Amino acid sequence: MLETARRSLRFRNLLTTLTRREIQARYRGSVLGFFWSLFNPLLLVLVYSVVFGLILTPERGSGLDPYPLFLIAGLFPWIWASTSLLESTVSLQAHAGLVRKAVFPVELPPLVAVLSNLVHLLFALPIVLLALLVGRILGYAVGGWALLLFPLVVVLQLPLVAGLALALAALNALFKDVRDLVSNLLTLTFFLTPILYPVSALPWPEARPWMLLNPFAPFTLAYQHILFHGTAPPVYLWLLMALDSTVAWALGAWIFSRLRDTLVEMA
Repeated sequence: MLETARRSLRFRNLLTTLTRREIQARYRGSVLGFFWSLFNPLLLVLVYSVVFGLILTPERGSGLDPYPLFLIAGLFPWIWASTSLLESTVSLQAHAGLVRKAVFPVELPPLVAVLSNLVHLLFALPIVLLALLVGRILGYAVGGWALLLFPLVVVLQLPLVAGLALALAALNALFKDVRDLVSNLLTLTFFLTPILYPVSALPWPEARPWMLLNPFAPFTLAYQHILFHGTAPPVYLWLLMALDSTVAWALGAWIFSRLRDTLVEMA
């Protein structure tokens, strides 16, 4: 675990360079460029707002007004995490030419996927802030001083996503079915995470605490507290986020370290 962290820090300049190249390559030749990182999440917000905010739950006064802002609070960070995990799963194969070089630090490709998608999240922040400003103008208690806590939640979530990314990249090098399995598990996890609905919407109150076993749930609730409710997340969420990130990084780095010697051959 510590060796993987030390190697990542030792090659941080190379990690930064590869992340920059990944972002530039993604939008090379594109007319809209990085605006695609805004268009796709906004399209999802529009679709989910119509389906869940107008069609399935037309009654207002449920505490979710304005519903699009409630969606943005959980959906944008989820897109960062889910896209990072999907891309990192196949990152070793995508960078096989580099991975097969003896001096190349093999843990960098999964981390590049995580950091490049984090940059896309940062690109979307002006849209989030504009939406919060409009919500404030309309009289909703969104955003406010709690926005200062947003970077801290992102920093806490980074080891969680990075640890899972390392584990999935290593496992996919050995078992090619991992990518399809991850894709399906992420779809299931999305609906088990309170992004489209509040925890209070669960029909079985006794099941609500169990939702927090989902490692993405505490982070989603924290983002909703900060962005949508305009309040600081409660202490138990901070503790859960720290615990989930520590366990995910430790487990992911351990799996990657155990399989490191075979990854070059399997990539």
